[in-house]
Amino acid sequence: MDNYKNTKTREILPIARPDVALGTRFSNVGTTELNMDKVEIREAKREDCFAIRTLIQELADYEKMPNEPKIDYKTLERDGFDTKHPLFICYVATVDQQIIGYALAYYTYSTWGGRAMYLEDLYITPNFRRKHIGIKLLKTVAKKAKDNDCCRLDFAVLKWNPAQEFYKSIGAINLTEETGWHQYRLTKAVLEKLATN
Repeated sequence: MDNYKNTKTREILPIARPDVALGTRFSNVGTTELNMDKVEIREAKREDCFAIRTLIQELADYEKMPNEPKIDYKTLERDGFDTKHPLFICYVATVDQQIIGYALAYYTYSTWGGRAMYLEDLYITPNFRRKHIGIKLLKTVAKKAKDNDCCRLDFAVLKWNPAQEFYKSIGAINLTEETGWHQYRLTKAVLEKLATN
């Protein structure tokens, strides 16, 4: 969807409510007595894009790449909700209708297996981690991939991210270690140069 990464899959950092100013922290839901029955996983709506964009920025800050996100929430609205063929699929986790995490994915294609899916982001605000919300989001994405006959679900994780152990525990393989595949990227500037020379 955007051109700044694919060097991660993430599950970190706090979120702003979609109806308040950027940077305001989620604070009015107690986490110590969280009733898991209150956690809802649902498809994202157009009006969720502001909150999702807030999370994208906070995640980039955590990853020490604060200037990399180039899109705004209106771009998310356009690309995910204002087009006949949305460029991404997004699910949000909520408690009392407030967003506490999200997963964003999109379809790709494999010449070996056909339709595939790429998980761009998996993210839970810190106060709600270790409560099995991340795995609920991941299962929702996995079901979408399975229901649409995807041959695989790919994602990338920063080498220092401790979430790697979680992904390995559910059966994910590290392609760099196991098969020697390395992921490469042409940035927008390089694309422009390549396309015009």
